[in-house]
Amino acid sequence: MRIGRWVIGIVAGLVLLAVLTVLAVTVFVDPNRYRGQIEAAVTRATGQPFNIEGDLEIAWYPWLAVRMGPSQFGAPGAGGEPLVRWKSARVGARLVPLIRGELIIDRVRLDEPRFVLRRDAAGRGNWEDVFAALKKPPTPPITGPNPPPGPQIAGFEIQDGALTYVDEARGRHFTITDWQLDVGAWRSGATVPVATEFAWEAEHDARDKTPIGVRLSATARVHVSDDANDIDVFELVSTSRVQGGPLPKAGVPVSMRLSRFAARLSPLDIAISEVAARVGDADVTASIQAGESGPGLYVRGPLSVELPSLRRFLPTLGAKVPLPVDKTTIGPMKLASMWEWNNGAVRVSGIDLHLDDTHFTGELSRTSSEDAVWTFALHGDKIDLSRYLEIEKTSKKPFELPLAALRALKMQGELTFDQASVADAEMKDVRMRFELADGAVKSLQ
Repeated sequence: MRIGRWVIGIVAGLVLLAVLTVLAVTVFVDPNRYRGQIEAAVTRATGQPFNIEGDLEIAWYPWLAVRMGPSQFGAPGAGGEPLVRWKSARVGARLVPLIRGELIIDRVRLDEPRFVLRRDAAGRGNWEDVFAALKKPPTPPITGPNPPPGPQIAGFEIQDGALTYVDEARGRHFTITDWQLDVGAWRSGATVPVATEFAWEAEHDARDKTPIGVRLSATARVHVSDDANDIDVFELVSTSRVQGGPLPKAGVPVSMRLSRFAARLSPLDIAISEVAARVGDADVTASIQAGESGPGLYVRGPLSVELPSLRRFLPTLGAKVPLPVDKTTIGPMKLASMWEWNNGAVRVSGIDLHLDDTHFTGELSRTSSEDAVWTFALHGDKIDLSRYLEIEKTSKKPFELPLAALRALKMQGELTFDQASVADAEMKDVRMRFELADGAVKSLQ
């Protein structure tokens, strides 16, 4: 019995000693003495200045953790903003595994971070140096009979974040606000659960009172290779609502489900096995392959769209166009095709379109030049043109054609029908050729 009491006493004493040691560290050691060393270490590792403006604090329960006040990382850009600044941050590590040589990090949390991504007029991004530094060959792993396991991170969290992206070369700009991000436990080679939500707003000028914006939430599982060159996303599910611009006040609901997204960053190669989306009451399915094509990029894959009524769908997109008086027209639509974008050139082949009672087949293409020309060839089996001739008057104001857009549009092509009827007239093998340039029909045959 005495031996048992001695063992218990020794263990209790060791535990008390460990607790007193941790308390002594957290109470009597000022972590701000190491502020300069921390800033210098991050700067050496990334090549970017790191400045801790607030105080450092040490906490020991339930993790040995460092809490950081306001800080900023990255050299100020053209707008005077660093790459990222935050209000506070917290990172911790389990003490006992650390003593055994295992690095198990608590959830890393950033409160109110503000990211500023800027691409200058020469096309260089302010984040590229950081990525290049992080991609340096890692330190060779420790070998031996019992090497320590790789680092583990219990998670990463962003609360109330924001991101601004500016592309000075192309004149593009967008912002992300109310950003919440929750990344699950991570360890080398594992698949990580990710959940996020944010509000995205496109660029706009003073005349645009309602810019296009999106409120989105999404979940997925993500795997990133050790060299960060290969990224796999599984079971992506997202819901969003697009608002602003010409859209109705309530906006347009959009949902998406993606089975797998696989990307290799260098050389660029992207494959999406299947994506199913619903935009309003339109069902869209597609598979996508993208990558580098010489000096440019290509994107291609099959696409299908199905609508119960195109007439009802157009207003949900904010399209206010005159429609035929006959309410049975511009109704159910089903489209299947193969499409490709290659360095600005567009090609849609294998078009199989069902609209109302007409079945169309054909192709559509656009040149990649600055003076781009659209070319089409569509063939329909039969059509009753009488149903489409009388147009409804939806507004007291006369309908105004978008002349600027029409003048910029150049299109030529051929539309043919096996059978066509107008009133009591029946026609076969109808062929109509169009040529549109400078906003005017140059020829119609």
